[in-house]
Amino acid sequence: MKPSLGLTFIALLISPFIFGSVSSSSSPLKHPLLGIAPEDEKYYKTSSDLIKCKDGSKKFSKTELNDDFCDCPDGTDEPGTSACPLGKFYCRNSGHTPLFLYSSRVNDGICDCCDGSDEYDGKVKCPNTCWEAGKVARDKLKKKIATYQEGVTLRKQDVEQAKKSLAKDEAELLKLKDEEKILKVLVEQLKDLFISIQHAAEAKEESAVIPETVHDSESKGNDASENTEGLSKEELGRLVASRWTGENTEKQTEEVDASKDKDHGGHEETPEATHDEEDDGYASETDDDNQRYEDDDMEDEVDEEFREEDHYDSGSYKSDSDTEPDLSDITTPSNPSLLEKIQKTVHNILRAVNLFQTPVNQTEAASVRKEYDDSSAKLSKLQSRISSLSQKLKQDFGPEKEFYSFYDRCFESKQNKYVYKVCPYKQASQEESHTTTRLGRWDKFEDSYRVMMFSNGDKCWNGPDRSLKVRLRCGLKNEVADVDEPSRCEYVALLSTPALCLEEKLK
Repeated sequence: MKPSLGLTFIALLISPFIFGSVSSSSSPLKHPLLGIAPEDEKYYKTSSDLIKCKDGSKKFSKTELNDDFCDCPDGTDEPGTSACPLGKFYCRNSGHTPLFLYSSRVNDGICDCCDGSDEYDGKVKCPNTCWEAGKVARDKLKKKIATYQEGVTLRKQDVEQAKKSLAKDEAELLKLKDEEKILKVLVEQLKDLFISIQHAAEAKEESAVIPETVHDSESKGNDASENTEGLSKEELGRLVASRWTGENTEKQTEEVDASKDKDHGGHEETPEATHDEEDDGYASETDDDNQRYEDDDMEDEVDEEFREEDHYDSGSYKSDSDTEPDLSDITTPSNPSLLEKIQKTVHNILRAVNLFQTPVNQTEAASVRKEYDDSSAKLSKLQSRISSLSQKLKQDFGPEKEFYSFYDRCFESKQNKYVYKVCPYKQASQEESHTTTRLGRWDKFEDSYRVMMFSNGDKCWNGPDRSLKVRLRCGLKNEVADVDEPSRCEYVALLSTPALCLEEKLK
């Protein structure tokens, strides 16, 4: 008995609910591995008939691969269909950039892959536009390759120069430390010499007064104490000063005696007294001139060694946070070292100064004092240079010292009304007119030397302390660009540099 027409129509209406609807992606795949990334092909080409789901939950047979039925919760078995919600489809896009699509976008009537591989059911015809679309990307890639090729060469040159500069700084530091030890000794010698001269002068002042008192006591009896006590402080001071300065004391002695005669009725000098004064150990004017230490030329020569010069880098500029003393003369092989000159000066002083001569030469004492002051100042500069070099050599300059040239340099970028300054190993700042905001102090490198961190900057109103993250990329020169503030008081910048032009990246 044939079914009636009405029953047949009803059966057609309810059959989709009983047997299931026809899949929109029921068209056969053009390629069995469609939607699978090249690096995953080996996973599906196993010799076993069963393939594990990547999450390890189940297994499926090769015949169930891309059968438009989801067997794995993670979509491992349906990379080329839209059957699994978590599945992903791989667009090869030959001639352009490959990409992944969510499986829901497969055969949805929209051409998402430039090669049209995501719409294989034939409902929509997608032309292959990858070559045209990829031209911009290919040109950009070619330019990037050329930049890396030149950048790799520049980086090698910078690394070689950094190694030479580092070795030079290390050698200079060792030499300065050795010279510091010697200079300390010389400064102490000059200090002791000056103190000795002072003590000798004081002793001569006392001996210049005591013999006269004793001599007067022998000739005048009890009047001696009255003669010294009768002098005013000013007169006694002039008498003592005459012994120190080496001035003509005969006139002052006569003036003192005249004062004594006026007060005490006068007293005639005996020949013995005159003879004692003449033989009191005073050097003659000729002897004094012969022994006088002339140090003007020598001082000029030594002072010339510490004239400072400014040096600038044409590629960027030196950080002005620290001012280094110019001690280039210490490490210049062609010129006599600073210490040799100081040693020569001290030797000449020791040879020229006679601590037992009478009267004491004030010029020599002043020369010793000046040499002591100058040597102390030079020692201070030398120690400052030692401290600066020691601080520099403690820094992390990268695995090949590729960032050595960054020290004491700053890189600027002007954006709108702000000028941003990035000074590696020091600090970063933002300038507006005459106002400077510190974005952070140098902290460290991160992400395998691809990021520089500056932290603990100026306090941000109602927010955290300012900070700056500088991302590094390959470039033919050091320059800062694209400074932004993605989060409140947290800044991000981009710095191009040959230091990031790695040869392995080029390959």
